[in-house]
Amino acid sequence: MRYSIIIIGAVALALSMSKNASGQAADEPVVSTLVTLMATAGMSVDNSGNLYIADFGDINTLAGTSLFKVSPSGEAQLITDQLNTGPSGNLIDADGSILQSVYISNRIVRVQQDGSITDFATGIPGPDDLVQDGNGNLFVASCPFGGPAPAVYRVDASGTVEVFANSSLFTCISGVTIDNNGDLFASDFGNGQVFRITPAGDVSVFAQLPAPSSHIKFANDEFYVMMPSANQIARIDQQGNVSILAGTGQAGTVDGPASQAQFNFPFHIEISPDGRFLFVDGGPNGDNQANPVRVIDLFPQSGTPVAPRLRAITGAWNDPMRSGEGFIMQTIEGEDRAIIFWATYDADGGQQWFGGVGEFSGSQLIAEMRVTSGGVFGSDFDPAQVVRTPVGNVDMNMLDCDNIQLNYLINDISGTQNLARTFRLEGQECIEGDGLGALLQY
Repeated sequence: MRYSIIIIGAVALALSMSKNASGQAADEPVVSTLVTLMATAGMSVDNSGNLYIADFGDINTLAGTSLFKVSPSGEAQLITDQLNTGPSGNLIDADGSILQSVYISNRIVRVQQDGSITDFATGIPGPDDLVQDGNGNLFVASCPFGGPAPAVYRVDASGTVEVFANSSLFTCISGVTIDNNGDLFASDFGNGQVFRITPAGDVSVFAQLPAPSSHIKFANDEFYVMMPSANQIARIDQQGNVSILAGTGQAGTVDGPASQAQFNFPFHIEISPDGRFLFVDGGPNGDNQANPVRVIDLFPQSGTPVAPRLRAITGAWNDPMRSGEGFIMQTIEGEDRAIIFWATYDADGGQQWFGGVGEFSGSQLIAEMRVTSGGVFGSDFDPAQVVRTPVGNVDMNMLDCDNIQLNYLINDISGTQNLARTFRLEGQECIEGDGLGALLQY
């Protein structure tokens, strides 16, 4: 999967830009599919680009019980299937655990990376989307089926619950987000209104959407809101003006330019920490059928591929403390792999090369390394005589654009090196970001 980016321009400029042969504006957002799995619920993204998505279940039964972790390359891992039942919105807490709303049991639970579950807050009727302020207070959208009125609840760091905002205007509060001024915004699944809620809990109508709205996120000085029944994603500027970001309105699963893409009852949304990518769920029947999780690249630019940070690995590297030894690495275009050459020495001090092809896996590049023998220099070289012998493995984690942590096990010797970039290709630029946001430009 390949992405690209531009610098954000004014809306008027975007509307006037030329289109390519497919009718797509040069900076029009692009929709692609990240993974297909049985999960249609709240999502959150960590700083390494891993996506956490729950399974709310069939929209008629809300019987889902699962939470998945999806790597930037689309590999899904089950964290737990013991959420009881109807998990919806979630977010990643400061300690790396996941705070997960569980709709049917009216509670918020804390899920550790090992799948263990503990209660965080109880007594919130119909909890849905979650957002956290800078002080660690959790705000919860409440949309109960019958019984208590819909509201927005506040939960402090100790798990104490209180009603933060309620209003006769509320019919079903599904989504919550916080803008750059500290105001809370809540979207209403019943009437399509988006409400502004001040820190004092005062409620006013901010925007009216053309269809019922579910989850909402604030980034890039605007709001992104799901409209499930319209099969579209809306955007709202800070003056409350509404436009369509993506989706023709026809139910389906079609990738490509946002204006030509199709969605099927998209309900939940998340945005990468750098504000570049929207993640959208893809269907109403999570525990009955697999559904696509979609990615919307908000700022594309032709010829500028965007990929997990490790794709910026191309170039020469060495450990500054080990002069005379080093690495040459090259990503393979269009694939989740890279070629690695390690110039080093054998046990007797003679020159030796290890070579391998590494696979990207989340935040790591993992490769089996080999040594070659049997060839001869010059015109007598015969490739049929070359023997490639496995000697061990390396894994690499790119800490930033110019630093890699290398762990190795070669010939039963293990160790760690801190590699620094020696050079990159002319015209190549690495721009640091989260796991889904680093750039490799040519």
